[in-house]
Amino acid sequence: MAEMATKARAFQDFLDAKEIKAFVSETIENDPEETTVFRSHVEVDGQQLPLLVLLDRSIFSMIRVQISPKCKTEENELAVLKLANDLNLKYKPFKLYFDGEGSLILDICMITPDEKAEEIGDMVYGMFNVMITFLNENYRTMMKTIW
Repeated sequence: MAEMATKARAFQDFLDAKEIKAFVSETIENDPEETTVFRSHVEVDGQQLPLLVLLDRSIFSMIRVQISPKCKTEENELAVLKLANDLNLKYKPFKLYFDGEGSLILDICMITPDEKAEEIGDMVYGMFNVMITFLNENYRTMMKTIW
């Protein structure tokens, strides 16, 4: 079994202490950064959106949400890119983009040094609250633009 990075172990300990069972974790084998992927979902407007928390040995931690899978088309690409750019300018902690498969992705990158590892659970859950508020306020507009 692959070794968890300090932050990943601290996040798992946070989940265990709070009895949060919403995540499935996988530590990537033979990864020099000791990346652990915590998989779950977030419910927005009746939809369950896939959510990842990516924790490793680097100073960065990532929360990633797939807003809409394979949604980019020739017809909507320009409008969705414009919307994503406008939202990226307005909301500092988020980055919206299309991945290689044309899915609309929301990333949140946090600076999380190992010496603050014991705070990782509170930091991630604090960003979840900000992210959920953002998605509840903007999800319908994003979906209207996509479809």
